[in-house]
Amino acid sequence: MKFPPDLIEEQISSVDQAWELLNNKLPQFKKTYDIWANWYKGLVSNTHMQKVIIDALVISYARMAKRNGSLSLNPRSYHNENHIDDLLYRLMAVSQLSHSFDIPEYGWSLLSLFMCCHDLRQSEINTIDLIGNNERASYQEILRLLEVIDKRNIIRQEHKELLKLMVHGSTFGRGEDTKGNIYTGNLVKYLLRDVAYFDAMDKELAYIACDIDTANVAADLRDYAQSSINVYNEIQNISKTDVSAQEFFGEQQEQYFFELQKFNSRLGVLAFSQQKDENAPIIKTISDAIKQLDGDLDNAFVLDFYLKQINALG
Repeated sequence: MKFPPDLIEEQISSVDQAWELLNNKLPQFKKTYDIWANWYKGLVSNTHMQKVIIDALVISYARMAKRNGSLSLNPRSYHNENHIDDLLYRLMAVSQLSHSFDIPEYGWSLLSLFMCCHDLRQSEINTIDLIGNNERASYQEILRLLEVIDKRNIIRQEHKELLKLMVHGSTFGRGEDTKGNIYTGNLVKYLLRDVAYFDAMDKELAYIACDIDTANVAADLRDYAQSSINVYNEIQNISKTDVSAQEFFGEQQEQYFFELQKFNSRLGVLAFSQQKDENAPIIKTISDAIKQLDGDLDNAFVLDFYLKQINALG
């Protein structure tokens, strides 16, 4: 299925256009950019690769802010430019682990590209398939972006295939495709069933990407709570029917935290598993308490109860 460019992609088609928008409308981006760019240039020596990834990040950030974020007419609560900020800081934190020294330069480049690009499209209608249409559309947009900014083909085809595994593999949830493939969590291990050309490092990189994407479970409890509220508000805003806060912060939160979300990479486990384990009993207690509430309570009451529980127990 093809997902053509939208108006935002056409409006922000160059790095100059992106910088003009960000400098004029979102000057706070410069702080995150400077921190990340200094980190990235310290790990990747190829100046041509640096330019491609840096330009991709700037353009993607501007598109995200304009399409779904603070510069949008219809901003999303979770999938916005702040989500990119969170993922970039998590990526930089992972790079501080001693075991990260094994990651090659192309790995840090593709991971940076994933963090800023994999959620570019969020409004596609899903069909019954293993891979989400948002993920398919985001990857197609990344390819079009690379056609414009990577004239030297610095990112080779095999690396584009790895990026495709990362982005398509970030499809998250529980379901079954038309062939009967059942999945829980992210899709990486299920997609790897059908390919044999990725080596151990490539597989680790794909798992790292998806681990960082869902590492809110290892955040400070108040930060985790805010991210979960942002997800809820976004779903509520785009849903045609009312989304029960009791169901979301009770049963669905418990399912996400304890059943669906797993750290599958070595670095993901080292970076995030301990804090998730520390958060786990508190999230279980709160989820159980919310499930026991009167089912007639309105969503605002449940949200207030959730925050009070986080503040009391965290």
